[in-house]
Amino acid sequence: MRSLIIIIALLLPLAAQGQMRCPDGSYRQSCDGGQAVGGGGGVSSYSAPAPTPPIQFNRQSSERYRSAGETTRREQAIRAPQSTRDRADAAGLSRNDLVRARNRGELLVGMTRRDVDHIMGRPDDVVTYVSGGSRCDDLWYRDRNRGWHTRVTMCGGQLRSYGAASR
Repeated sequence: MRSLIIIIALLLPLAAQGQMRCPDGSYRQSCDGGQAVGGGGGVSSYSAPAPTPPIQFNRQSSERYRSAGETTRREQAIRAPQSTRDRADAAGLSRNDLVRARNRGELLVGMTRRDVDHIMGRPDDVVTYVSGGSRCDDLWYRDRNRGWHTRVTMCGGQLRSYGAASR
């Protein structure tokens, strides 16, 4: 009895008719648009769909492409995000001090707004004014658990002072 079941299990796939997966996702003996190959031996073929053309961006109406083109024509350098070393040099810090402070969540005088946002997050309020001929931003952060505020003063793109403040 056991050997009969094994023989049937081995011969059953040979008795089945061949099917293939068609482009519409169904399994059939032949697909639409295809024809049997080899005298009806259960093998079908079909033509592949036409390739889609690549996406074309409208570069004429894109502000990014226009500004990059104007900058190139004027032979100006395209402003890219500053590296960690560039930001550290501008702040008068070593690269290692800046990286260490960012990882520990410490503010250092001279840091850029990018570094302050990385440490403190998005400010709850920003007050902008001019002081000493440069633009200054007071970034206000509210600690909801303790009920007090932290003010970070950025002038000329660099951190000038920070601390707890009443508002």
